[in-house]
Amino acid sequence: MTLTSTQIGSLAENLLANLLMIESKGRLSPFQPIADDDGIDLLIFDKTTGLSIPIQVKARTNTIYKTGTQERGNIVHFEVRKIALKSERNFLFACILLNSNMTSIDRAWLIPASDLIETARSNDTKFILRANKSNASKDKYTKFRHESAEALAQALIEQFNSL
Repeated sequence: MTLTSTQIGSLAENLLANLLMIESKGRLSPFQPIADDDGIDLLIFDKTTGLSIPIQVKARTNTIYKTGTQERGNIVHFEVRKIALKSERNFLFACILLNSNMTSIDRAWLIPASDLIETARSNDTKFILRANKSNASKDKYTKFRHESAEALAQALIEQFNSL
């Protein structure tokens, strides 16, 4: 058997929550909603500023497009349903590429909702992100890319400090 996309998503959310606590040395405190019908997978509370930011987590385990079998090299494919987008509030998308055994984050992109609208391709129902995971890449998602959980936690702290 293989893990379902729902199980992979749950693993990524929990892994992200745990790593944010560890890498921020307890400053960031993640909460998970009982029901995520508003597109919020995690609510990150910053103990220093007293502010919180909702995050929707999108997870992948490889660079193979989900309906195909063709390897896309360094390109990671994420899809965000338009109905989940709440651009009128401070909302972030954490697009997570897990390592092969799903125990750590290989790459992550932390994208504000307003930037997602501007940078992603879209169709009638969803936004489509195809980000390059390579450190040498200079694609349109490079400014959102983080090579470690520590860098991701630091980016979130900087986001809180700028609010």
